[in-house]
Amino acid sequence: MSKKWREAKKRRVKKVEKPKVVYATFLSRLFAMVMDTFMIVMPITFLIGIFFGYEAIKDPNLNPTAGYIQMGLLLVITVLFWLYSGQTPGKRAFGLHVVDAKSFEKANAFQLTIRYFGYFISTVSLIGFFLPLFRKDRRALHDIISRTAVLYKQ
Repeated sequence: MSKKWREAKKRRVKKVEKPKVVYATFLSRLFAMVMDTFMIVMPITFLIGIFFGYEAIKDPNLNPTAGYIQMGLLLVITVLFWLYSGQTPGKRAFGLHVVDAKSFEKANAFQLTIRYFGYFISTVSLIGFFLPLFRKDRRALHDIISRTAVLYKQ
């Protein structure tokens, strides 16, 4: 009997503790986005205005290249922030970071690029930004599309 007991004890599977996941609130995400607008978008817009003239910013039909360069720079800078640290400056200020929704590890570049373009879908639908108010996991439409989540950094 004791031999069977020892064998059963050896076969016991150790329980793996799941990391505590705390999803970011709607307000902290909103304030981080507003801060990122001032810290990332405004300087890029200012530089584009210097190089292409401020008329190009006011009326995209005058010089569509300026708009494409502005969007491209914003894409590259934002995705690089997310890729290397999981945070933009606004998210860092509020202690948030972007992760893969299933593994809660760092998201890959493809997911983050999809997340960036998902912002436009959230903007057009408008409800996409307000989804975190109604979901238990507080994920917005662009998070659902890209399979990412915004968490408080532990």
